[in-house]
Amino acid sequence: MTNEYYPQPFRFTPENAREMAARSWQARQKRKAKLEAEAARGRQSTPQSERLALQLERVERLMDKTSNADTLQKLSAAHARLFNAWQVLTETPNPGSRRVKSRSIRPAPSVIELPEPTQ
Repeated sequence: MTNEYYPQPFRFTPENAREMAARSWQARQKRKAKLEAEAARGRQSTPQSERLALQLERVERLMDKTSNADTLQKLSAAHARLFNAWQVLTETPNPGSRRVKSRSIRPAPSVIELPEPTQ
């Protein structure tokens, strides 16, 4: 039973179903490889970023243990500063961002030739 308003443009056959499944599998493999490459790039760290990561873990453990509001506020401020420094070192994008903010390289200002003043 076909709908006269929305006709099916083609019929599924075993051959085109196999082809569509292969395309879908290839697309999934491509996405998976891309995510793995991005994760591997993120794992390339420096000694400074490793040190900051350890400090972040230490601050988080202290935040879990404290019940004093003033101490918690100070630890959360320290965590934010450490995280920003770690984020810059590892070139991790902000949450919700699609890409890393690249270091902006400004072009050299162009020199404008001015005519000689006439007297």
